Amino acid sequence: MTKLSLRQSVVTYLLIGILLVIFMIPIYLIVASSLKPAADMFSRPPAIFFTPTLQHYVDLFTLRPFHRNLINSLIVTLGSTAFSVFFGTLGAYALARIRHPRIADVAFWILSMRMFPPIAVVVPYYIIFKALGLLDTPLALIVVYSTANVPLTVWLMKGFFDEIPEALEEAAQVDGYGVAEIFWRITLPLAAPGLAVSAVFCFIFSWNEFLFALMLTGSNTQTATVAVMSFWSSDAVQWGRIMAGSFIILIPGVVFVLTCQRWLVKGLTLGSVK
Repeated sequence: MTKLSLRQSVVTYLLIGILLVIFMIPIYLIVASSLKPAADMFSRPPAIFFTPTLQHYVDLFTLRPFHRNLINSLIVTLGSTAFSVFFGTLGAYALARIRHPRIADVAFWILSMRMFPPIAVVVPYYIIFKALGLLDTPLALIVVYSTANVPLTVWLMKGFFDEIPEALEEAAQVDGYGVAEIFWRITLPLAAPGLAVSAVFCFIFSWNEFLFALMLTGSNTQTATVAVMSFWSSDAVQWGRIMAGSFIILIPGVVFVLTCQRWLVKGLTLGSVK
């Protein structure tokens, strides 16, 4: 290794280390605040060394049904992610294979549905779901989140399908495969990285969304993000419980991303050779 390459490697790893520290500071503050006793929460100067306590986590699950809020978030997020990836993938495949001079306009129109500001449509959604009797139900949030996730999935998956040579599908047709069989057994495995990326984006959006969950849910289907903010009131801000809830909310997203990351690597190793 030359001196120049060694110097470049040292600088590269140093920059990566600095960025890692910067990005981990908010995570450290959340974890540290969730473990601090109430007496050390606002001490001046800030208490770096303290006796950790799990009281905030205990209060989170005993004073409020936070476990039920987590289950509600999980049901809504997985339902929306599964619906969006399934139907978005089918729509993306159709857009990628249909040959029409205006097909690009159709794809952009679908993506434009993702551009609506949430605050502009939350009231119409509220009126519609109230008329249908779907307020305070998981189905209402699944429908709302899917209307935002399906266009994004279509746009992402179309790019992956465009990169798959149609010659592979034509060869499969020669071997006697039907359109559906070609899609499920040949095209879809090759687009596995796109499925992973789409699922990650859909999961993160649905899991972290706050505005629609605040307006369309009540005591029965309140999600974790809304439940955490219930510790913020005009009387007091219970920072310890807010930080404990925020850290717990981070865990499913990290686990899901790591799971999809392994699937993403597996998808990259699959191909026409197999």
